[in-house]
Amino acid sequence: MQDILSQDEVDALLRGITEGDVETEASTTEVSGVKAYDFTGQEKIVRGKMPSLDIANERLARGFRISLAGAIRRSVDITNVIVNITKFYDFMRSVPFPSSINIFRMEPLRGFGLLVFDAQLIFSLIEYFFGGTGKGHYKPEGREFTQIEQKIIHKVVLMFFKDMEEAWKPVFPLVPTYVRSEMNPQFVTIVTPVDVVIKVEFVLEIEAKQCKAFLCIPYGSVEPIKEKLYSAFSADRDDLDTKWVERLKGALRGTEVTITGELGKAYLSVDRVLNLQKSDIILLNKRADDDVDILVEGMPKFTGQMGIYKGSYALKVRKEYEERAGNS
Repeated sequence: MQDILSQDEVDALLRGITEGDVETEASTTEVSGVKAYDFTGQEKIVRGKMPSLDIANERLARGFRISLAGAIRRSVDITNVIVNITKFYDFMRSVPFPSSINIFRMEPLRGFGLLVFDAQLIFSLIEYFFGGTGKGHYKPEGREFTQIEQKIIHKVVLMFFKDMEEAWKPVFPLVPTYVRSEMNPQFVTIVTPVDVVIKVEFVLEIEAKQCKAFLCIPYGSVEPIKEKLYSAFSADRDDLDTKWVERLKGALRGTEVTITGELGKAYLSVDRVLNLQKSDIILLNKRADDDVDILVEGMPKFTGQMGIYKGSYALKVRKEYEERAGNS
């Protein structure tokens, strides 16, 4: 009971803490689940996967593979497409030196993006373009790309941007526009180091040689269309598989349908029908010289004339059924 402070001692202790006469220790207890937030940074919380972006990247990989293979006349395969969300600082640290770093606009979105080709891919492509086998050994360190090499790189970059524009059409009409190129990552700054970017890595295999290409898109640039990226992918009508459409058309053209020539109609009461006898005459609603209706699967499609052709009854189509639009 002697350890219990009296009221006077408690008041004196509180007064000393308030006035600073009594030193206190800072609390070291951390609250579980609480994280300090830096308001000076622009870090964004990116939720889940982006299905539309993933499919656009797959379409881009497929289109670029076809374009590149046709340009160098070699077997090209893109074995993997990896999408990561990272900070711009971490992305630039992962870019090897030297590399072909191409800056482009993403019209009509704000900001810039990066297309990076590693040196191994660049020198392999240059050798293929000039008729080489691509098996030569080279040391890219310590030198810059020549003007001829830069022209070859620019040609491949524009090829990539064209395929990228086609791949993004079902998601958003993005038009990549080339701005300039760099070799040293230290000279490239499109956003602040702490900004979040979308890193897309393409692993290319050319004649059993693996190379890499990287695409860097700031998350802030695509944030206005993030709902489209997070939503399920839906192709535009213009983006339908043309081969599938042609196969469907071919199957429909080969389908057999029933065509009937209708001479006319008559409406009889049940009593009249029950009392019909041989030689009774039923008057139809058309004259003998009127055109007959030609029905396709029971639907009037044409009008024509009844006749005989090579010993068989036949129908001669004269024109399209006039009341067809009104009946539909």
